[in-house]
Amino acid sequence: MFCDDETPSVDTLFQPNGTSARWVLVLIEDHMETISLFPQGACDPVDRKADKAIAAIVALFAARHPVVVAYSGGKDSSVVAALVLHAALLHHSAGGKPMVVVTTGDTLVESPEVAQHYRAELRRMRAFGKAHGITVSAHIVTPSLASTFQVKVLSGRALPSFPGAQGDCSTDLKIGPQRSFRRRLFRELEQQGLAEPVTCLGSRYDESTRRAAGMRLRGDTDITASRNKDGDLVISPVAHWSDDDIWEAVGLYAGDARPGYSDFEEMRRIYAHSVGTSCAVVADAILDGSGTRRQGKCGARLGCHVCQMAEDKSLANMVAYDDRYAYAAGLQKLNRFIRATRYDWSRRHWIGRTIRGGYIRVMPDTYHPSMLRALTRYMLQLDFDEQRRAAGVGERPKFQLLPLDMMIAVDAMQSLNGVARPFAAWADLRDIQVRGVRYDVPEVPDAPQSAMPIARYLHVGSEWDDTAPDADWTGLRDPMREALTEGSACQSNLTIAADGRAVLDFQTAQQFDVDAEAAHLIAEFETDRLLDMHDADGGPGSVTAGYRWYANYGCLTLSHAQKVEHDDIARRTAFKDRLGLTLSYDVKNVVARSVSLEELPPTASAHWGRYGSEQAQLALC
Repeated sequence: MFCDDETPSVDTLFQPNGTSARWVLVLIEDHMETISLFPQGACDPVDRKADKAIAAIVALFAARHPVVVAYSGGKDSSVVAALVLHAALLHHSAGGKPMVVVTTGDTLVESPEVAQHYRAELRRMRAFGKAHGITVSAHIVTPSLASTFQVKVLSGRALPSFPGAQGDCSTDLKIGPQRSFRRRLFRELEQQGLAEPVTCLGSRYDESTRRAAGMRLRGDTDITASRNKDGDLVISPVAHWSDDDIWEAVGLYAGDARPGYSDFEEMRRIYAHSVGTSCAVVADAILDGSGTRRQGKCGARLGCHVCQMAEDKSLANMVAYDDRYAYAAGLQKLNRFIRATRYDWSRRHWIGRTIRGGYIRVMPDTYHPSMLRALTRYMLQLDFDEQRRAAGVGERPKFQLLPLDMMIAVDAMQSLNGVARPFAAWADLRDIQVRGVRYDVPEVPDAPQSAMPIARYLHVGSEWDDTAPDADWTGLRDPMREALTEGSACQSNLTIAADGRAVLDFQTAQQFDVDAEAAHLIAEFETDRLLDMHDADGGPGSVTAGYRWYANYGCLTLSHAQKVEHDDIARRTAFKDRLGLTLSYDVKNVVARSVSLEELPPTASAHWGRYGSEQAQLALC
């Protein structure tokens, strides 16, 4: 870097915004280097670090690498975005054609303030690129519908990620979707004949001992790109920056000292108010000094509002600090309710999914149908209240926990898994919107921490279809529909599974999804019919009728493998429904009818005995 009288010869001079600082590109042996020249005094240390980072990024552009910014909305990624856009501006002014891609992940259960903030900042980045003739594409990456917190938990497939348990939420909601997006993006860029993209990270050695160890292990550097464990090229432009350096750079790019895309006022507000102060730097220091770091693979300082892996108090602090955040009080109540009921085993589903030796295992697993109904209602109520609040003040709602496609996915999967009557979500919505029923999140005492109950076993028969009058029709096939539509254009298509069983041939795609057009048609024209079917109640064995209706309407798409998988689940669910082991079954009654491992007959004991050691190793769930 050069300062004062060390000015080198230059090929290009760019002076943005009429400021006193001048930014120079020097072509030295085919390598673009950025130099900061100041008319007065010596170079500021942060300016030196920024210039070094910009030089490394300009070199990537010069080598025709698209630069990808991994953006979260926090201070580190905001500074990295500013550096990348500044470098792109310089490279463009020298005749180059830089390409900048910004990606951020939306878990769909983000803190509403954070979600609103990064959307606004991405718009500013696009506007910056458009104003300066730079290609800037910004993307919000979301998890697949089946991987969302709402669909996984409310369908009865999974629990929230609790401390000490399998913390797969970060992978499902952040890491996996971003990885898939980058792969698609990189393939598209490769087809355009560009060099391999390089991702700029906001990782810093100064953040924590753990972060520093991981960066050293990967060989992270601020000078050249290296490969991460996925084989992608990454660089950490602020790797050796301190917190003070970052905040000083925020000030430089927010003002006229350097060309920036944002004033960063909203970012600073969120930092400050998340700790209940008026100063972002003070708030950051408080957080660092408290040692408060999130658990698991998630490094977000302001985490998801449903997060259970760490007790994130940021949104609660905001609610207490300023009335502008009062809308989020319900989200905090929902978080506390989930946390308080973790060890309430009566709220768990005790019915196993696998038959071994004629028995299923009986022990707490995912949520009981009554708990799932309650959580669904709480979310629908929170959405309704927020929509009314927003309409009253003339603004868009800050959040929606169950948008239409997600509500339909939850309703369909609850029917398939036998944890709710068909179209129960529509009935709940009617209660709230039309009948004035309220489903407010209750305040409940913390269930005391306790060990998970030891498994017991319930006899159900050798196969799921033992009690079926005709096992061919216990899955997703509809005999009445097939009879009425035979030979017509509406005839149900069938496919043959590997075991020779005929199963319904669904629309297929890469993954489970809800067709948006079909969803809106249902909401517009079919709601009354769905409510009539819900209120009629088809009786034992009919719990999967809701899923079949959505499938026949063309609302659902599955992966190819899920066609047979979902038919298997439907057969299992219909069987359990006939035995009274779905919906409102009584846990105490089921436990009383079951036997211990020692009481199992020899054949069943041989099947289940190998799980005995697993039971001994189970600590607290």
